[in-house]
Amino acid sequence: MKLPEELKTVFWNYDTTFMDTDRMKKIIILEVLARGSLEQIKILFSIYGSETVADIFREDVKGPRTLPAPTVYLWGDIFLTGEEFEEYKQWHRHLVRKWEQRRVITLPDS
Repeated sequence: MKLPEELKTVFWNYDTTFMDTDRMKKIIILEVLARGSLEQIKILFSIYGSETVADIFREDVKGPRTLPAPTVYLWGDIFLTGEEFEEYKQWHRHLVRKWEQRRVITLPDS
């Protein structure tokens, strides 16, 4: 499915004509959670459902940690267990570790 028009403003640095909601769901979910408006977030949940959004959010928090800390603190209260959230906060409070580069670039499946 093509990216809805309402979400395209979040992806100002992407060529949205090639964005597919199935193949690029990780990128779409993480970007909208981090930078989307309330209306865009509602659209995101209507496309993917809360379970898929939560799974991809948790995967990012436990792995590459590409989301900005304020985004994790906001959505962490909703999607993470108390233990997962405490683990993230301990990682984020570490003076050196929080500046580690952990971004992983993944290409969508062909």
